[in-house]
Amino acid sequence: MRIKDILKEKQPGTYSKLHSKKEEKLTEKDIKELMSHSAYKRSSSGAIRQVR
Repeated sequence: MRIKDILKEKQPGTYSKLHSKKEEKLTEKDIKELMSHSAYKRSSSGAIRQVR
């Protein structure tokens, strides 16, 4: 049995509140600001990885 099934049965109000929450959209500027304190580089696959 999954956690969501247990929550639906025992706490339907809590489940609906958690389920309806939307993800926060971050802009590119916000992401750069959050990453500014460390060193990052692009790997050969194109992903951004932390160096130090």
